[in-house]
Amino acid sequence: MASRGFEFAFDLQKGCTPVIMDLLCGETTAYVKGDLVCLQTDGYVDKLTTSIGEITGVVAEGRAAGNVAGTTKVKVAIATPSQVWKCSMDASTATSAKVGYTKTLDTNDANTIDADDITNGSLILLDKSELDNDGNILAYVTFSDVTFVRGVVDTDTT
Repeated sequence: MASRGFEFAFDLQKGCTPVIMDLLCGETTAYVKGDLVCLQTDGYVDKLTTSIGEITGVVAEGRAAGNVAGTTKVKVAIATPSQVWKCSMDASTATSAKVGYTKTLDTNDANTIDADDITNGSLILLDKSELDNDGNILAYVTFSDVTFVRGVVDTDTT
């Protein structure tokens, strides 16, 4: 089966699972479980739908469309550099992306990795040896640019 966006796989430091936080939505559109999100200058999280740089986390529980920006909260699994996440790519081969070497792998949208865009993203490819049920690569990646590092989290979302 194709992944449903980004799913936590394991932690390189063995034993850490993502912290889940309620963060304020910045968009009225639906937030789907597995979508990548990032805190914006207004203090709200928006989905990352194009090239990705900084990543705050992954939507842990979806929210239907009709959110009130700055009022509705969404559950987000906070990303850290040692976490490994799995997600389907948009192709069955990824000749440009090299395991361990490619540190700028990008996405097509909030929940699919672009198999051939290695120029301006912030994903580090860890493994690309598996295929999903659709015949596309099921990639394992880490995030090189995360909002919260070393467990420093400000839980005041007001």
